[in-house]
Amino acid sequence: MVRSTLLTHTDLDGVGCAVLFSGVRSGAGPVELVDNGAIDARVREVLAERLADATGHEVVVTDHGFDAATADDADAFVRAGGRFVLLDHHRSSLHLAGRAWATVDPERSAAGLLFDHLGRPAAFAEFARLVEDHDLWRHDDPRSARLAALLGLIGSDRFRARFTEDPGVELREGERLLVDNEEARRADYLRRKAEQAWVVEIGGRRWALCYAEAYQSDVAERLMTELGVEATAIVNPGRRTVSLRSRDGDVSGIAERFGGGGHARAAAFTFRGASLEADLARFEDRLREELGP
Repeated sequence: MVRSTLLTHTDLDGVGCAVLFSGVRSGAGPVELVDNGAIDARVREVLAERLADATGHEVVVTDHGFDAATADDADAFVRAGGRFVLLDHHRSSLHLAGRAWATVDPERSAAGLLFDHLGRPAAFAEFARLVEDHDLWRHDDPRSARLAALLGLIGSDRFRARFTEDPGVELREGERLLVDNEEARRADYLRRKAEQAWVVEIGGRRWALCYAEAYQSDVAERLMTELGVEATAIVNPGRRTVSLRSRDGDVSGIAERFGGGGHARAAAFTFRGASLEADLARFEDRLREELGP
């Protein structure tokens, strides 16, 4: 029997893939949530561990891309008789689209691609649809935002267990209370961030810039709606990250310049170790000096 391993991202799309995989292929093998910066190393480790018995293993990677060297390792694993599948939608993964084992479609979510790959199981159809609605930033169904809020509240392990056992997307009473309370806090947070944001014109496009450590997609949506801007850059100084959003333009290229990625309307990058961090560090050092005796 072929043993399957899923490596997926940590956001709603990635955890949604974990739900689909666990629900449809129960007991098929381990499921791991992997951060963006760790995916190349983890894929190579998993492939190396299984290479000697490649014919008995399948490795599935969802909602992640990786570099050409890691892709070459995947090719070697397949040549040894193993099975390898990549399902992603980030433009930064398009360089992998020519590999036989890769499906890269920027118009879909990873959960939607995995749903198709698994044969479109009817029990999970509505769940996969809501995950895609949120991850592609369509927001056609308000339940998708509530699903994302629930993940943030109960964590990936409980979320995965809940929807693997019962993929019904209508929230239970306790879940509704949690999400309702969270939405009240979120509304206050978004109001404050809209007041704190500032608008600049860059290359003929109006941007809203803001510092925020939470609800970054929601903050971006609020800023574009309330301030009438075309794009947003949300800075998380603690994590040294910038989250980019756009109505119509492609922000993925900006993220890629800093080693990040994403898709056209939503992308992100870290500025840790870059000149932007040095500028922030100088401010932090100066603040420490000013607070001294």
